Amino acid sequence: MDLILSTPELKAVESSRAEQIRQIFVPMADMLEQFENVYNIIIEESKGEITKEITKRAKRIRLDIGKIRIETEKVRKAQKEEYLRAGKAIDGVANILKWAISEKEGKLKEIENYFEIKENERLKKLQEERVNLISQYLDDAHERDLASMDDDVWDAYFAAKKKAYEDKVEAEKQAEKERIKREKKAKIHKERKDAVLKYWNLIDDETKFSNFADMTEKEYKFLVSNLKKEFDKQEKERERVLAEKNKIKKEKAKLEREKAKIKKEKENLEKEKTENKNWGSTSQGTNEPKYKLGDKKNTSTINLKGMPTDDLVELYNKVIEELKIREIFVN
Repeated sequence: MDLILSTPELKAVESSRAEQIRQIFVPMADMLEQFENVYNIIIEESKGEITKEITKRAKRIRLDIGKIRIETEKVRKAQKEEYLRAGKAIDGVANILKWAISEKEGKLKEIENYFEIKENERLKKLQEERVNLISQYLDDAHERDLASMDDDVWDAYFAAKKKAYEDKVEAEKQAEKERIKREKKAKIHKERKDAVLKYWNLIDDETKFSNFADMTEKEYKFLVSNLKKEFDKQEKERERVLAEKNKIKKEKAKLEREKAKIKKEKENLEKEKTENKNWGSTSQGTNEPKYKLGDKKNTSTINLKGMPTDDLVELYNKVIEELKIREIFVN
């Protein structure tokens, strides 16, 4: 049975302990050995004709051998639990010793590394101080190894970063001022330009394309004043011309009315002359007064009835002549 109970795992254990383990399972091996002959007989008989008797005997032997297997498993669990408890006990005792030793080792290590620890503490504190100082000028200050710098290197580094930051801030301020200045200038330009749009046609091209914000207040007021004066002057002239045109228009209308009236009178005279062509010869010796065009008293209330035909023709011609003179003057 040595071959049965000898395994690589058992050989790896210390010999005396391995023997103890082997002896635990020897009774089960002995019990199995008792069934060896019966088992071999059944196997041989089964190679021929298998009868019901053989099957009954095979079942009986199988059940008996199975009991040995079950017992073996019980022994294995019991022995393993014992060893597990022993392992835990071993770990517990070992941990007590390890804790006691580790505590002493830690204290001795602190003494051993006293100066190194102090230096690390100094560098850590220095790092924190320098990070706090430079973080306002450097975004990633906490990621940089500042404590390892010598003092003169640190001073130069700090000064450079501070100056770079201040220059950047100053540039941003200046840029903001310039932006505000440009916006203010653009606003003034627009306001001033909008204020003189009504005078735009009076402004010279150079001034039109200039920036009105570049003018001083005095210059701009002077420009607006001159533009207003010129604008008012042109407005008065336009009003005068318009009034003159209206006057001429009225004069023309009046003249047209007079011409129409004269034409109508002429037609009437022509008609009357035709109807009374002999009337003039019978009235030549009368003392009818001559009518003069320049006689204001009479021209405003001339009674054409009963006037000799020749006198009417003369009056008509003079009126036409005067109307032509007036028309030439009006035009």
